[in-house]
Amino acid sequence: MPKLLSLSRAARLAGVSRGELQKKVRKECVETFEGKLTVDVLVSLYPHIDMERDPILERVRLIKQEARPKAHYSDGWMPDPQVLMSRLKAFQHTLVQTKSSLNASENLLSETSSDLQSALNAPDEKLRAEVEHCIQKLSGAMDRLGRASDAKAALFAKDAMLKIVSASVRLLPSGHEFFLEGNDSILESGLKAGLYLDYGCTSGNCGACKCKVVSGAVRKLRNHDYVLSAKEQEEGYVLACSNTAISDLVVEVGEAGVAETLPYQEIRAQVKKVELVGESLALIHVQTPRTHSLRFKAGQSVSVTTEDGRSADLYIASCPCDGRNLQFIIFREDEVGFGDAVFDATLARQTVLLEGPMGGFVLQEDSTAPTLFLAKEGGFSPVKSLVEQAITIDNAEGLNLIHIGGNPAGSSLENLCRSWNDSLDNFSYTSTANDISADELAQLLFNATTDSERVEVYIAGPATWLENVRDAASRKGLDTGGWYTEATDR
Repeated sequence: MPKLLSLSRAARLAGVSRGELQKKVRKECVETFEGKLTVDVLVSLYPHIDMERDPILERVRLIKQEARPKAHYSDGWMPDPQVLMSRLKAFQHTLVQTKSSLNASENLLSETSSDLQSALNAPDEKLRAEVEHCIQKLSGAMDRLGRASDAKAALFAKDAMLKIVSASVRLLPSGHEFFLEGNDSILESGLKAGLYLDYGCTSGNCGACKCKVVSGAVRKLRNHDYVLSAKEQEEGYVLACSNTAISDLVVEVGEAGVAETLPYQEIRAQVKKVELVGESLALIHVQTPRTHSLRFKAGQSVSVTTEDGRSADLYIASCPCDGRNLQFIIFREDEVGFGDAVFDATLARQTVLLEGPMGGFVLQEDSTAPTLFLAKEGGFSPVKSLVEQAITIDNAEGLNLIHIGGNPAGSSLENLCRSWNDSLDNFSYTSTANDISADELAQLLFNATTDSERVEVYIAGPATWLENVRDAASRKGLDTGGWYTEATDR
């Protein structure tokens, strides 16, 4: 049976996003086997892949360029020497098998050619002509073996390179897949991929991230205080926060689904920076302790209390893939008491108490449908988190963000949205005037949801505005019953 590639790995080899590949598979009505593709199918979908520009090597270059050095290894982009040697040994085994197959093919061609040469001594003139023709074909095949460089061979080489610099991790029972790069732990890579893996302390003390390795090899990154029983170790259990992957893995692990409630948490964190975005908007950067990240879902909120007792329920404006570094967006006119501490510069460097998470305005992360996000005023905070989560998961065929009023021109938030639009093939960003009418907005939504049966819609903003948009969209013929909405002024 031909080798099968998961959609994640196939997308990486082709140098496209997973969402783009899924869209192409659906458009071309390509048959898959349990959601996987053969190399032949991948080459047929992307016959003009630029083999000279290897996306894997380009990714490695960017990781190295952007990585922050860590104390216990060199520069963050490559595995440590022991992991790298283990992967190179596996790669050596693959090369030996491949070379053995080539050697066997060469021997077969040589022997066949020799046998046919002997047959030329046969008296039958027609037989000799046929044999001579076969010899010519075999000689041509042998010549091509020495200079073979077809698309499938190039994909094989890229796949081999990918397995050296990263490992694929597939989770059971969800089937989610992500790539573990550098010297990250299984837990760190899973969170960076936007998955809601079970964990607690992230430092090996609580055992909440315990998982079972079904296949593949792992290596312990650090010692941990939590003790696994002898039976658990025998059955393949490890702590996801303290182990990395040596080879591709299949792991049984706990994950929180859309409907599951994450545990209530109380964390004291530090305000690292208050960034003023225009005259009436501020972006707050908060960092939790290294041993206690905040578990939350994109679109949720937490209660934030300052040292002097001022408190506000704030939507988290950052991605759950990094539970240590959180962002909150504050409007000067909202939450007056708390906002004063932000804009008079007294909040910076303070310790704040985070309590939560709260809310059910969350992403349907397993959906592959095109997704539209619409935000106004305070609704941009949860929507920004949802968008970052959707980009991280890379499941949706297309992402469309419409921001009513937009962000101040030239601000970091506006530049971020523009960068998504410029760098992602399946992303579209539109900023409109703040006073756009509900009917005009309904027309904009109608144009953006031509495939309305498949598009998922997430809208956040003031309650009255939400109702007006919903009514106008219904009059336009749009089905608003399946929309996910969040009133941000309750």
